[in-house]
Amino acid sequence: MNALTSKFLSPPPRQPPPDSPFFLMIRDLLENGSAVDIVSTFIALGLIAATILCLVFIIIGGISFILSAGNEDKIKKAVHTIRYSIVGLVVAFIAYFLVLFIARLLDIPFELSFSDIIDLMTQILSSMGTTN
Repeated sequence: MNALTSKFLSPPPRQPPPDSPFFLMIRDLLENGSAVDIVSTFIALGLIAATILCLVFIIIGGISFILSAGNEDKIKKAVHTIRYSIVGLVVAFIAYFLVLFIARLLDIPFELSFSDIIDLMTQILSSMGTTN
């Protein structure tokens, strides 16, 4: 193999993981946490992402509703955007309650309250605000 083909065929050098507190928290969880802790953290992250996406799509739907200028097709599309974003959020929370119900039914020690989700969200926001 010559130098040109070995340059393109060799894998790129491995980058060190980011040093933000959020990524350090996730890495520590994956290395030292139990399976229940890992699942509950990723369920909480999924609910946070679903909530943020719901808010973004409600705002997008509201702006497109305002800018529709009376066009029925644009109004219908904006209302559908708002409706489906709310339906998606409801489905995410139903999935959360279903996982919680099944965990209690099978006697799995799964504890994830809304205060835990809010604490995780504040940790994420505080890690985004800090710079190293």
